[in-house]
This record gives sequence, structure tokens and C-alpha cells, in this order.
Amino acid sequence: MTPPPVSVVIVSRDRPESLIWCLTGVAGLRYPAFEVVVVADPQGVDAVRASRFDGRVKLIPFDQANISAARNLGIAQAAGEIVAFIDDDAVPEPTWLSFLTAPFANPDVAAAGGFVRGRNGISFQWKARMVDACGRAEPQRVDEAQPTVLHPGPGQAVKTEGTNMALRRQGLARIGGFDPNFRFYLDETDLNMRLARTGMATAIAPMAQVHHAYAASPRRSADRAVRDLHEIGASWAVFLRKHCPEEQRAQCWQEVQNDERARLEDQQARGLIDEADVPRIFASLSGGFA
Repeated sequence: MTPPPVSVVIVSRDRPESLIWCLTGVAGLRYPAFEVVVVADPQGVDAVRASRFDGRVKLIPFDQANISAARNLGIAQAAGEIVAFIDDDAVPEPTWLSFLTAPFANPDVAAAGGFVRGRNGISFQWKARMVDACGRAEPQRVDEAQPTVLHPGPGQAVKTEGTNMALRRQGLARIGGFDPNFRFYLDETDLNMRLARTGMATAIAPMAQVHHAYAASPRRSADRAVRDLHEIGASWAVFLRKHCPEEQRAQCWQEVQNDERARLEDQQARGLIDEADVPRIFASLSGGFA
């Protein structure tokens, strides 16, 4: 069977050097028919135009801090039957697209996700997970040598990671793409929930692997120390309003706050953030939610 044509969409902001590393990895993919669509801020656009990738990718300038809107621009320019997503701070294995697209031979499969390795190239950040209407993600056991097609139950969805996932282009159009209210965080989880409601299946392809560096951003430092939680709080507000039953929202929001406070306290204990910064950072979570 001829592999389906794929559009690889990469959104980049504030990471021109990482973007070039990502494109270098994508250029080494062993896949017969794919294009690359880059949606980038001015720094990223300049980096691509000054590189060997100038003229070899579809380059879309976009200078807003909204990953969902950026991805929708990429989808609009995508010519492939399948649209795959990878972050600008990630690099794929050469066989990534071959393994990620294989499950689409099954017509019931609308989306696929792979495993994500950490920056050491050995440990995994994420494998297979299921998510519920409160946004709680739980690990799932799957065969790690071949794809597993999953049909989530009511109020659940198969969790795919934005740095390693693919969807049928027609399916993306049917559900309206990404919701721009998720400027950052939970954007793909919202998409997973909406996709699950259509009754279509999602496959987990363990051998479709990328290496994710967790590069620095306005929200975290290079060592993953938290700087600000505003956008995370804002995304939780939107997600719970859209997907969580009203009578459960207060409890779910409290769980989120408990988890984030525990994360800050852990980072303080490890010397990643100062004790004096904890109240300010935690307040940004509530501010975003409001």
C-alpha cells in the first residue's frame, strides 16, 4: 500500500536555533511523500530564510503567542492527506512518519500519537495515556512493538501529545481544527476530547518517536523551572467550562491547584526557584483562570 502524503506542521516562537535543529531532523525522515509547513515568528522566519531550508518549506509568518491559531494556519496550507505535528524543540527519529502514519490504513482511525523521549534520548516523557473530562491523564498499557487502536469510553479521550501526533486532514476540518481559546496548554487535549465525541478511534504507535528538549520559554527556564502559570490557568478555565460537568468543576480546579502547588514546592526544594517566588508564580495560575 502506498503511504499517504503527509504535511508536517511546525509552530515556532522565540526559538530560532531550536527550529533549525528540528528542521534538520525532519529533513532526515525516511518517508516518500511529505511536505513541511512552518508557522513562525519573525525570528523563526529570518532563521529559515538564512538557512539551507529556504524555499524548501512552506513558510508562514505569524507573530502571536497562540499555538492553536498558528496550527490552524498550518493546517489551512497543508496539502497532505495526513497532518502531523512536531514542536520546534523536538527532533524526530528517521522512521517517525512511517510508524506514525501506519495506523491510518485502518479507516476507523482518525488520529495517531507516538512515544516522546526526553532530552537524554533514553527515558520517556510520555507514552500512552487516556484523559477524562477533568483533564486527568492516566497511563495505558499498550504493546510497545506495534500500534494499538483505542476506542475511548464516554467522557474519555486518547491523549496525544502536540509534539508527536497526526490526524486526518478531513477529520481536522470536520471538527474545526484547534480552538484558539487555548493559546498554550491543553490545546491538543481539547482536540482529543472533541475527536472522541465523533466516535472515531485514535491509535498509539509506540515506535513513532521524537526527542523533546523542553526548551526555555517565557513560562519556563531551560532547566524546566516554572516562571509563570498564567496561560496554564487560562487554559484550565476554558477546558473545564467546555468538557467538565458543572458539578465537578470546583473539585477538578482544586486538584489542578494542588498539583501545581506541589510542583512549585518540589522545584523550590530542589533549588530551581526561590521561596519568595512561589506565591507570585502560584498567583499567576489563579489570575489566568480568572
